[in-house]
Amino acid sequence: MNEQKHHDEARIRQLHEEFERAIAAKDLDRILAQYADELVAFDAVGPLQFKGVADYRAHWQRCFEFCQGEGFFETHELHVEVGGELAYSRMLNHCGGPNAEGQMQSAWMRGSRVWARRDGDWKVIHEHFSMPFDMQTGQVCMDAEQPGG
Repeated sequence: MNEQKHHDEARIRQLHEEFERAIAAKDLDRILAQYADELVAFDAVGPLQFKGVADYRAHWQRCFEFCQGEGFFETHELHVEVGGELAYSRMLNHCGGPNAEGQMQSAWMRGSRVWARRDGDWKVIHEHFSMPFDMQTGQVCMDAEQPGG
């Protein structure tokens, strides 16, 4: 692996760590700083798609309003691949927070991000989070567990 590719992969991993910390702090500005203006996002909740940072900001704000207390967002099995000016990352995420009654709720999601180099750093141009669902019932599998290895 060449030195630039190694550096880029390390930077994207660092950005994932910063993303987790920003979510834990409910810091919208730090979260949204990772996104390019032309972002298109497919989230596990809400509308079919979000276009642009302003649209996604409103979504993140609603998410934080729903989870009143201290929540968490963990990245597992992170894989990063860099190819020139574009990169992608895929991961499993375990996230949760207290509901209105103060009971902790959590779920596993699948995530992927497409990154583009913008002004000397990496920005997310596409993000996709999804949750598995039961085909027979149409219900989201909130109790899905992280698979082994």
